[in-house]
Amino acid sequence: METRAPAVAELRLAERNTSAALARQFTRSTLASWQRGSDGESVDDIVLVVSELVTNALLHGHGTPVVRLLDGGNQVRVEVCDDSPLLPVSHRVTPTSGLGLRVVEQLSSAWGASRRGRGKVVWCELPAAPETTIPG
Repeated sequence: METRAPAVAELRLAERNTSAALARQFTRSTLASWQRGSDGESVDDIVLVVSELVTNALLHGHGTPVVRLLDGGNQVRVEVCDDSPLLPVSHRVTPTSGLGLRVVEQLSSAWGASRRGRGKVVWCELPAAPETTIPG
């Protein structure tokens, strides 16, 4: 059985209100290029956590957010970095805030945050959709 190195894709975002949509599009196209798409629910979950983490980076962080996706075979690791050293805190859900990290917690098999350079990285891991085999 052949072992392959994990695939990595990265996107640097601008601090704009369109960045979360761009991150969702990047995630879908990256997963498709990795032939991860036969399980739409897994893909949708990964896209949703990317959207939530990017939105949090834009609302609560500063600097240029970076999205990094790592294909680890049975799981996909999502990392969102920004230039704020303040680590995220999960607080009470209100009608206007607090739901993003709860979504990440519920959909991920693991998640966390740590300082990286002058900022931080917030990461999570989700089960990957099985690879799509292309007949031929």
